[in-house]
Amino acid sequence: MNNISYDKVLDALPDGTCIIDSDYQVVFWSKRLEQWSGQGKEHYIGKKLTILFPNLLQPSYKTRIDQVLENGPPAVFSALIHHHLFEFLCPDQSVQAQRVTVSHLRGEDGRSLALFSVQDMSSYIRQISEYQNLVRTYELELKKRRQLEEKNDQLITAVDRAAEAFIIMKVSGEIEYINKAFTDQTGWTQEDATKEASYWACQTYEEEGVAKHVQDMLKSGQTWQGRSHICCQKDSSFTASVSIAPIFNEAGEVTHAVVVQEDISEQLKFEEQYRKTQKQEALATLIGGIAHDFNNLLSGMLGHLYLANREVQEMPKTAERLKKVQTVANDIAKTVQQLMTFARKGQIDRRKFPLDSFIKEFTKFIEYTVPENITLSVDFDAADFPCQGDAELLQESLLNMVQNAVDAVDEKEADSAIRISLSLFDANQPNKWVKQHPILKEGQYAQIIVWDNGVGIDKENIDRIFDPFFTTKELGSGLGLAVAIGNIKKNRGIIEVESSREQGTSFYVWLPLLVDKLEHQEFSTHKRKVENSVILVVDDEVLVRETCAEILTLLGYQVRMAKDGQDAVEYMNQHGDEIDLILMDMVMPRMIGSVAAKHIREKYPNLPIIFATAYDQSISIKATQSFEHSVLISKPFYPDALQETIDGFIAESGEDE
Repeated sequence: MNNISYDKVLDALPDGTCIIDSDYQVVFWSKRLEQWSGQGKEHYIGKKLTILFPNLLQPSYKTRIDQVLENGPPAVFSALIHHHLFEFLCPDQSVQAQRVTVSHLRGEDGRSLALFSVQDMSSYIRQISEYQNLVRTYELELKKRRQLEEKNDQLITAVDRAAEAFIIMKVSGEIEYINKAFTDQTGWTQEDATKEASYWACQTYEEEGVAKHVQDMLKSGQTWQGRSHICCQKDSSFTASVSIAPIFNEAGEVTHAVVVQEDISEQLKFEEQYRKTQKQEALATLIGGIAHDFNNLLSGMLGHLYLANREVQEMPKTAERLKKVQTVANDIAKTVQQLMTFARKGQIDRRKFPLDSFIKEFTKFIEYTVPENITLSVDFDAADFPCQGDAELLQESLLNMVQNAVDAVDEKEADSAIRISLSLFDANQPNKWVKQHPILKEGQYAQIIVWDNGVGIDKENIDRIFDPFFTTKELGSGLGLAVAIGNIKKNRGIIEVESSREQGTSFYVWLPLLVDKLEHQEFSTHKRKVENSVILVVDDEVLVRETCAEILTLLGYQVRMAKDGQDAVEYMNQHGDEIDLILMDMVMPRMIGSVAAKHIREKYPNLPIIFATAYDQSISIKATQSFEHSVLISKPFYPDALQETIDGFIAESGEDE
């Protein structure tokens, strides 16, 4: 084939040509293809075209080429549809757009051949593209001229309906245009703004010199973004996110500016609420650690007080003093429990109860705590309001709110009033609370409001009233409302407050209502004292361990001790048969209580275990729920209650045997 008389003719053609045989081996490669590929013909002659250009193996290409080799009609591969068969690069490094025609040839020796005629369409396609772009540009220019007024109207309508405020002003600050959102935000009408208002006079900045800096940036053609306080017509203001961009005339001079202004007051509230939540979570973690140490110390202290009280029965004055110290210690324990409640942790007693009956009983209860000079009223909707939660925690929360209301109205000379209302919350009505708490739209919620017409809460204090230890009273711990918010959240509820000075205060509580009925389980325990039982006390705190052992010995039990979970497992492996019950701390070094119990239960599956924790029970409840014949108690525990729990377990184990 190399001796074909037409090879010089094919080399002279502007299109590239190559010829392959039925095995796809290249038998001719034109000079034009050498130029496009950058390789001499010796690189291609004798090699398979499909190996050189794997694209040809695609069925859409190979099937049609095979048909040509079988003396079929010519195959044409379009540059627009098939892109390229041969990966040749143009001077601009783009892949060459090709139109390839494959025709059948018969060689001198009778072989079936295929002639590839490759036409470079890159320039043509670019010209078409440029022409199409010119046509589109021309059509767009025509449309712009015809639709300019219509688009301006649409733009004005869109800007006017935007949620963000748009202002067009001169560089000097004279306002020429405002949209509806600006009027909604500030109360300024178009007439007010264009005649009287200067935009620079409508806003203030937290730092001095910022206003001049913004104006200087605008005059120099720069864009400014930041926050500022926007003044409203009625002497109020709000915080806005502002973007100010320059508008240039044909000479390149800054003549006007466009301002986009978004009210971010609600966003800032959410950010503050998030920061407050983070602060409370951090404080809750700190409180948990402090409570743990307090409870361990109180366990040792109360234990020694119990022992000392029994030893001084013949010394009545000393015994009386010890009782007073014990009362103080009990009060401290209650304060620690309040701190835990604020931390919103702990296992609560969830039961189904009707809120309307609960509020009625609660009202009767507080009648004795509200002074006679204060009018107490209750407002109910006619419904059961089935709720599931801990009624005692809810009662404590409402009692703290009522006490707060009593203190607020105490300064009034007349017409003091407190009102408690219960109703079904309608989330479909426009309401700022739904925007603040979208979960109120999910399911049904009961709304409880505790209102008073007292002195109100100062604006600077209202965001801090739920913080622990914050109080404006001369007497008080500041834990009342902190406990209230913890209890409400433990009952899966939401609490908010509204107040203004001399206008009174309203506490809002939303509690989720039940749809399905709940099954209630009854639990019973056997109670009888079992003497001479052997108890293994496991605690890493020496004071707690030794004091507890001394008390249990005094109560008639035999006591063994282990300093941590690992020590307890080792002891049980050697002497486990003599132990009747284990009293084990949950949080210990080397091995925690639940892990130690798991190892012990492998050998003694029915051995009673009393888990004790100085932390809040919610931290350990899941780890202990899977153990049968066990219970979780909180430190400090009292000797009589501990004895009752131990005897109940040992008695039950004895009956099972």
